[in-house]
Amino acid sequence: MIIYIVRHGETEENLQAILQGHMPGTLTEKGKAQVRTTAKQLAQENVRFTRIVTSDLKRATDSAQIIADELHIPVIPIEILRERDWGKFTGMTIAEASKKYRINGKWIFPDGMAETEEGIYERANKALSELQKLYADETFIIVTHGQFARNLIAAYYKCNYHDVPAFSNAEIRVLNISL
Repeated sequence: MIIYIVRHGETEENLQAILQGHMPGTLTEKGKAQVRTTAKQLAQENVRFTRIVTSDLKRATDSAQIIADELHIPVIPIEILRERDWGKFTGMTIAEASKKYRINGKWIFPDGMAETEEGIYERANKALSELQKLYADETFIIVTHGQFARNLIAAYYKCNYHDVPAFSNAEIRVLNISL
């Protein structure tokens, strides 16, 4: 199974440094252009993609559809590929949340207030397992979110997501999963 992981394009909320979490998000014109460039790059790969599996959040599905229009493949939204759930902190600026809930680079939230780092890592692990069952012999694209994409890679390599470099908007990384 070969997965091309793509982060969605730039959003209005990215520009405002907002913890988007499960917010739908709105692609900027620059974000749409980023994804069109990514779609053209994917079209130049000498690969037959079978499908795009995407987070069901609007910023990801909009990005996936731009790619699908270029590659002429189906888009399948899957909830498990969503970004980290920031709970009641969703919509707060990163600066505002960091002052209150970040110590030495790690988010420290009161219990149950937001998805933990361990929680998103476990969800990424579960997503990889489900995708292997569904698409074991395929080459496909996942369109998701920055932190979740890093957790997918970390889950595969069994490392901390902090060890995986951050994704730029519309960036592509390839994960070749041996079964």
